[in-house]
Amino acid sequence: MHLVPATDAQKAERDALTYTEWGSLLTPEAYAAREHRLRAHAWSRADMRTWLLCAEDGAVLASCETFRTRSFLRDADGARQPGDSFAIASVFTEPHLRGRGHATHLMDLLAAELARRPRAHAALLFSDVGPRLYARSGYLPQPAWDWHLPPSPTPPPDVQALPRASGLGPVLARLRPPEDAFSFWPTPEQLDWHLERGRIYAEQLGRAQPPSLGAARGTDTLVWSFVAKSNTLVVLWFDARSPESAHALLDAARHEAHLAGLERVVLWEEPGLEPLLATHPHARRVARPDALPMVRPLRPEVARALEPASGLPSGLPSGLSSGLPSGLLHVPRGLWV
Repeated sequence: MHLVPATDAQKAERDALTYTEWGSLLTPEAYAAREHRLRAHAWSRADMRTWLLCAEDGAVLASCETFRTRSFLRDADGARQPGDSFAIASVFTEPHLRGRGHATHLMDLLAAELARRPRAHAALLFSDVGPRLYARSGYLPQPAWDWHLPPSPTPPPDVQALPRASGLGPVLARLRPPEDAFSFWPTPEQLDWHLERGRIYAEQLGRAQPPSLGAARGTDTLVWSFVAKSNTLVVLWFDARSPESAHALLDAARHEAHLAGLERVVLWEEPGLEPLLATHPHARRVARPDALPMVRPLRPEVARALEPASGLPSGLPSGLSSGLPSGLLHVPRGLWV
């Protein structure tokens, strides 16, 4: 078995096969158009690849995609040193080929390939099949919790909308990076990739998009996107430092969901957020059944940054320390692929 990058023709062939897995709400033609359009997006053009695990006779056994994303690793002096991490998406094995270890072999070969990149830090994926499959290839699971909030017709006071016309560059400049020993950090193009998905579904399904990119209150910021599959306003990035700001920004999201006719607001939990959210009268904490974040270090320095810390809370998986007291990484929804 060997790993090869897919040609454009092979990408189209995989799209036809994966439609039944990820094409809900769209026709096969619309799904193919979605995939073509997402590959043409600026973030994808920067370094998005489709990989094939092939048998010796060239037959395709499994496939996946990778997207290059920014990450930072603190050095001995505490300075944030930039590098490259890789978000892995669309891991797929045809039904008649499953149960033979092809996905695991694909992940192992892919990690070796990515580790050869000179600035490689880590690989990040979001498992819909639980942690066991990817743990075999050295991926460390992160807890997966959501916070759900209902729409609200009432706009909160003292919150400013972030207009679409301003673009994501100024919005990202407002966000404060985490203090983790290791962290992922998006570009404006990476966050806009999520908005592009929302634009595609809005056009295909005749749905209204959220009027704004997000909301701001003082120095605190929330960025959101429309997800048609779940009819939700999903928070891509959440940067709030007080319960008052957290509640106000979430209430702005609830109002935006109301304006767009969406069913709920969904926020992925990150380290340190629970105390800010638990007192919101309409917020409900829910275990997330899919999109489980998992991280595989690609160099020893990152592995050391992810080693367990003393005093790790009981009941959490080992291997998750990032220098935070809780030993967890910040993995917001804006990193999902």
